[in-house]
Amino acid sequence: MSADRHPRPAPVSYGRDHSLMLLRNGYRFWDTMRRQTGSETVQTRLLHERVTAIRGASAAQFFYENPDTERSSALPVPLVGPLFGKGAVHLLDGSAHLHRKATFNEVIGPVAVRDVADGVARRWDERAPAWPRHIDVFDEVGSILFESVCEWVGIAPEPEETADRTHDMLAMVDGFGGPNVRQLKARRARRRTETWLQGLVEESRGSGAPAVSPLDVWARHRDESGELLPVHTAAVEVINLIRPLVAVSWLVAGIFEVFDVFPEQREAVLSRSASTMNVAQEVRRTYPFVPFLATRATRDLEWEGATIAQGTLIVLDVWGTNHDPRIWRDPESFDPERFERRPVTPYNLVPQGGGSAVTGHRCPGEDLTLAVLVTLVRRVAELHATVQGPRATLRRMPPKPTLSVRVRH
Repeated sequence: MSADRHPRPAPVSYGRDHSLMLLRNGYRFWDTMRRQTGSETVQTRLLHERVTAIRGASAAQFFYENPDTERSSALPVPLVGPLFGKGAVHLLDGSAHLHRKATFNEVIGPVAVRDVADGVARRWDERAPAWPRHIDVFDEVGSILFESVCEWVGIAPEPEETADRTHDMLAMVDGFGGPNVRQLKARRARRRTETWLQGLVEESRGSGAPAVSPLDVWARHRDESGELLPVHTAAVEVINLIRPLVAVSWLVAGIFEVFDVFPEQREAVLSRSASTMNVAQEVRRTYPFVPFLATRATRDLEWEGATIAQGTLIVLDVWGTNHDPRIWRDPESFDPERFERRPVTPYNLVPQGGGSAVTGHRCPGEDLTLAVLVTLVRRVAELHATVQGPRATLRRMPPKPTLSVRVRH
């Protein structure tokens, strides 16, 4: 019996399609469905697919560790293509996934984490003191993150193209699962970015120089059969080094909002009575980012008394797991000290996936994300910024990429 078993049985019918309701409800969709069905496990239809949605620590373990599931057919390219790219590691299974993932883990090691965080700190310290009193910090943060990760990857974009390249990276994230206009913008952004990076991959391959940068590593990467990756696929994986760090802009926006709403948290950071790591983890837990993830059952399965027919999509409610009251006491409150009482495990906090980053689908850049957030928590606190514009809502997935603030230097 799992630790977070719910006493009520799951519904037996997948029922009608709830795609429109998902768009209306956003991150709260699965919670709404749980209330309506009276069941912890939700079985419904999205885009005419049968879906079984689960949440919780043991659900995350089931989602990631069950050998009778596959990712490659669970993530429809029309929806995830603008985010991950065709042929990306996220869409692989089995040995092909492990082989490709090993390179990501080699590239994103402790030295990379240190170098990128140092680059972010350096650029922030150079620019933040000169910010005007009123500013959209989302764009500023995105630019800092983009330049820092490009420096590490081995790319030197021209200063005049930095803003456009940053916007394209953000557009790819903003279009994930969004309405048609956002999807269209994301597709255009991906085409431009892939064309740019394919040129750099070809240049690296043609140089004959040793592979010294992450760009070079992916340009020379060989698949299981020993064949070089297609130029397009290599470019896709370079994007998958850059885009996730630029996407941390959403979480940095969360730090600004937290300190505006809870000034006592800002003061605790400034007085060093709060752990910047705990604050970073709580921002990752509470600020809307990844809504849910999917895999597909390759045979009939069972979860908590519910039958999951072969071919059914199994959805892990990421937001719901990070706010599961069976794991996190008073989950709607912002409480960094909760991590002193309950340590993080591979399955109870899953804002960037769960399980193992080495052998599974957990994001290999999670340590990089945390290092950047820890680097910026105190720096954001020192700005004493006040949020001026609309705050993030739970209806839009992800929240709108803007954050207008008034800075008091």
